[in-house]
Amino acid sequence: MKKFLKILGITVAVLVAVFAVLVILGCIVGPSEDGDSEFYTYTPEAIAEYKPLFPPWGMPDESIITDSMYYDTVEEAILHDKTLAEADEEQHVDADMLNHVSQVLHTWEGEDYVTVYYRAENEDNSKQGFVLAKCRKKDFDGNTRYAFINSQYVTARPESKFIIHFEKDIGSDLALSDAMQDLNPTYPDTRFVCGYSHNENIYTLEVEGQKPDGIIEQDVYGRKIYFWYFEDLKSDKAGNCLSYTVKRAK
Repeated sequence: MKKFLKILGITVAVLVAVFAVLVILGCIVGPSEDGDSEFYTYTPEAIAEYKPLFPPWGMPDESIITDSMYYDTVEEAILHDKTLAEADEEQHVDADMLNHVSQVLHTWEGEDYVTVYYRAENEDNSKQGFVLAKCRKKDFDGNTRYAFINSQYVTARPESKFIIHFEKDIGSDLALSDAMQDLNPTYPDTRFVCGYSHNENIYTLEVEGQKPDGIIEQDVYGRKIYFWYFEDLKSDKAGNCLSYTVKRAK
């Protein structure tokens, strides 16, 4: 997810795997960047084919899901999952904070899955989490119930710092997006791409000539952050080989 928040909510294993692929593909060198224009433009010289990247353990094993693991709502399914609490490096302080949905910010529906983006808070609001969580849907006598599949998250505190490389951070998010398709509720039919920004110029973003399907503004301890997403990016290029333009930060 995003690097401008103090704590990165993606495992080291995923980052190492993604970086290794970037090096192998050779797309992180030789870009064309116009330093004098009002707009920042990234056009890689090397092009590689898009191939979804999954964590070393692969896609979640859904064969272990039993009927008892389905709940009436997405919120209940998330609440009863233990992996979020176990993943948080401060679980001994905040317990299962990430399991409690304080505010649903967006929902993406697929035929068999649903992915929600939500905010979580601890009791004194000294820490917030922003979580993408995917659940499987199943019909029980005409009623849809949900089982938690997997998630990714970032956390922030009042003292969290923003990384200032607004334009280049977009490229980092695009590169990491190839490793996020396990959160896509309509995979493999679509290509879900998303990222974070701290600058309102994100509204000018175009990736391969396409504008984001949505941008969600959030107030995080008095500062604006923007979660942008493509529900189905139309490109056969690898994430780190995608060209994009955005108005430069002032």
